[in-house]
Amino acid sequence: MKKMMAQRLYGPRDLRWMETDIPELKENDMLIRVKYCGVCGTDQSIYSGESSFWADGLIHTPMTFGHEYSGVVEAVGKNVTTFKPGDRVVSDTGISCGICDFCREGNYLSCPQMKAVGTINAQDGGYAEYTVMPERHVFHLPKNVSFEQGALVEPVATGLYAVKVGRINIGENVLIIGTGPIGLGAVPFAALSGARKVILAGRRDFKLELGAKFGADEIINTTKEDLYARVMELTDGKGADVIIEASGSVDMFHESVRMANSCCRIAFVAFYEQPINDLNLDLMTIRGIQLLPVMGSPNMGQVVIKMMESGKVDFTPMITQVIPLHDAKKALMDLKANSGARIKILLEI
Repeated sequence: MKKMMAQRLYGPRDLRWMETDIPELKENDMLIRVKYCGVCGTDQSIYSGESSFWADGLIHTPMTFGHEYSGVVEAVGKNVTTFKPGDRVVSDTGISCGICDFCREGNYLSCPQMKAVGTINAQDGGYAEYTVMPERHVFHLPKNVSFEQGALVEPVATGLYAVKVGRINIGENVLIIGTGPIGLGAVPFAALSGARKVILAGRRDFKLELGAKFGADEIINTTKEDLYARVMELTDGKGADVIIEASGSVDMFHESVRMANSCCRIAFVAFYEQPINDLNLDLMTIRGIQLLPVMGSPNMGQVVIKMMESGKVDFTPMITQVIPLHDAKKALMDLKANSGARIKILLEI
């Protein structure tokens, strides 16, 4: 069996840089040589042991992190027809059966046999020299889109999915809370959806300024301004029509309900790592506020790739650090310790 180097998780804070077998290639699969892999906040919370997924029994070790990667096709199974060795690629973040009713409808995240890549009930991901994916979950990366930007497709696509779930109508005021890759990734798509105003809220000026370049009409630094008062001012006292909560802050979740206009859709695209208590359900019922959970980026990746290919938005300024794969443990610790100075850390393989 041929060998490769990978970062393998054996338990909370037990990440091992080690030699392991190159994954087996089946007839519908492709072996992908990983070029870059993003370090996600979900990776960090699983590594630290803080993730609720541990208590829920959803983490099975040993496993390899990494669901935000780009790479090159190294080899293909005998049934693969649309890819060949040397093709530049990115992939979905999950693997479904491909034949159940959910999969046939394009809702593969609801597949009963669904396996996430590098997180829960996981297939091994991109914190490794090689990974394997079925052909149906892989997409071509155009030549004019760098491998670095390719590794951003997944978080940006999750931001796009939040915009889609939020169902923005032309002329509505949209509030996006959180200036990580998902919140920032949602900004240009919210603008393209015809929002009257896209308001971006966060705690770091340099991230907010990047959001303005991506298309935010108004930016609010929540450490310097009263978020509620400013949102009410910008929406003529009505509140936001659509809110994308991407901060993962319980306080911001509660504030979202407070800042919501009647019939507001709140798309929350974060894991809060704890139960959220004291939610005012009566207020939500009276005002017709909808809570819309968002996870993953089903069928959004190719849209983001087309946007990147067009050159209309360059997401690479979100990359604030590139670290060698063998230093993945440092990247995971640095992501939390220096979150104010980081947007996206990439591992270079």
